[in-house]
Amino acid sequence: MLNHKPIFINALARGGSNIIMNLLLSHPNVCISSGETHKVFKGTKWDSFFYRFKKRILYDLPIRFYTGQDIFGINWLEPRKPVPSMIQHYIDRILYYGRFKASIDTHNKYKYENVPYTAEELSECRLLTKGLNGVVFTVDMFNEMYPDAVFFGLIRNGLAICEGYIRRGFAVENIANIYKLVVKKMLDASIRVPNYFLVRYEDMVSDPLLFMQKIYKYADLDINLLRKARIQSKAIMNTNGNRQIIRGQNRQLFWYELEELHHYIRKDINENQIRQLNVKDKQKFISVAGDAMKLLGYQTD
Repeated sequence: MLNHKPIFINALARGGSNIIMNLLLSHPNVCISSGETHKVFKGTKWDSFFYRFKKRILYDLPIRFYTGQDIFGINWLEPRKPVPSMIQHYIDRILYYGRFKASIDTHNKYKYENVPYTAEELSECRLLTKGLNGVVFTVDMFNEMYPDAVFFGLIRNGLAICEGYIRRGFAVENIANIYKLVVKKMLDASIRVPNYFLVRYEDMVSDPLLFMQKIYKYADLDINLLRKARIQSKAIMNTNGNRQIIRGQNRQLFWYELEELHHYIRKDINENQIRQLNVKDKQKFISVAGDAMKLLGYQTD
C-alpha cells in the first residue's frame, strides 16, 4: 500500500468531526486526501459538473462494478462485503494521490502557519481521512488494508446531532435510526479492531488541549512538533438559538496558540442545540435511539 499508518475518523454527520480533523491536521506530518472519504470518490455539490462526473466515472463506478456494492455510500448503513485485493490497491492509490490535489488553505497547503508543504514533505505525511454515517461501515475493509492504521470513533450526544439534522429538514425517525446504527457499528469496532479509540465530542470542546494530547498519544504523533493548532471557523448555535460565525468567514482557516484553543471552541454548543428541540421531537428520537445513547453514557431523561 502507498499509505502508511493512516488515521481514520469515524463520525456521524453534524457530530463535530471538523474539529477533531483539524486538530489532527495541525500536525506537520499529517495530511488529508481531497475531502471527506465519500467526497474523494463521488465529488461534492461544490465541484463543477465535469469534475464530479469524472470522479464518478473514474473512481466510484469501477469500485461499484467490481465489488457489487456502494462502498462509499454515505446513506448505506450496512456492513460491507470483503473487497478484492485489486480494488483495495485502487482505493489506496486514489486516497494517496488525493493529497497532492488538495493543496488549498483548508486542506494541505500549509504544514505550519504560512509555511507551505513541499511535494516531498506531503508525500511522506500520514494520511487522514474522515468517514461519516454509512462510510463508518468501511472500517473492516480499511483495517484489512492497513493493519497499522489508527481509528477514532467520535461520539456525541444524539439530541444535539438530532437538532442539527432537523434544522436541515430531516425527519426525526430517520435521524434516530442513523444514530442507532452508526453508534452500534462504532461500539462494535472499538471492541474488535486494534487501535480503534472512541473519543467524546464533549471532552473535545470542554478541554481541547487535553483532548489533543490524548488523541496524539493514541495516534503516535509527537505533539512537540506543533507550533500552533488550526481551526476552521464555522457557524455555531448561540444561547439565543441563532447561528453565528465566531471569526472570519465560514470554513476559513485560522491558527491558534495551543493554550488559546479553549477561547475559540465553544463548550455550550450541545446545550444550545438541545434547547431548540421540542418535547415531541426529543421523545421520538429517544424512543428509537435512546438505548444507543445510554450505551455511550448519555442521559435520556
